[in-house]
Amino acid sequence: MSGSAEWRIEKTNTGDDVRQERIRHLTVPRFSVRLVRIDPFENCPVRAEGSVDLSKPIYRIDHQSVFCEIDWTDEIPEDQHLPWLNAARKAHTELRGYFDRWKSLSPVKEMAGRIELDIGACRSWSDYTETFCGENDRTEGALVNRVKRLAGVVSTGELPVLLAMLHAADYSRAADELAGESLWSRLDLTYGDCAEAVGLAIMRQ
Repeated sequence: MSGSAEWRIEKTNTGDDVRQERIRHLTVPRFSVRLVRIDPFENCPVRAEGSVDLSKPIYRIDHQSVFCEIDWTDEIPEDQHLPWLNAARKAHTELRGYFDRWKSLSPVKEMAGRIELDIGACRSWSDYTETFCGENDRTEGALVNRVKRLAGVVSTGELPVLLAMLHAADYSRAADELAGESLWSRLDLTYGDCAEAVGLAIMRQ
C-alpha cells in the first residue's frame, strides 16, 4: 500500500515526563496513531505510558502493544481504516527492523559496552532512548560523562558512531558540543559497519 519512506516514528515528551511514541503517515491519507505498550497479564497499558485514551477504537499489533488515539488528518471512508492501520503496523515493523540491525552491529555493541550501557533488552528506538535517559538519570549524569571521556580516545571511525548514539538518545546538544563543526567531515573517514551504524541512527530521526 505504501513504502516505509512515507512513514515516520515520532516521540514526544509530555508534561509529566512520559515519552509517547506515534507513527505518522506523511502522504495522503495523512494520519497518525499512538503506539502503546500493554501489560500482557493485566491487558492494560503499562504504567510508563502515562494517560492513554482507550475510549476510541484500538488496533492490536501483538500481545504487548496496540495502536490507539488514531488521528485522521485526511478523512477517509471507515471501511478503509483497517487496511491503512495494517499498513501502519507493517511500516512500524520494518522501521523497528532498522533498530534491530543497528543494535546488532559490532561498533554499536562495542561502544555500548565501553560506556557500560546495557541495550540488550531494547526493542525499539524509543526503548533505547528510555534506557539511555534512565541510566543517565540514575547515575546523575555519569553515563554522559563516560561518553565524553570515551570520545577523546576512540578512533576517527568510531567517534561518529558514539555521537550518533547520543543523537539517538535525544542528547543531540551534547553530541554537537563534542563534534564541533567537524562531525560531517569525519563521516568521509567512516566505513563499513561504523558508517552503517551512523546512517541507521540518523534515519531514526
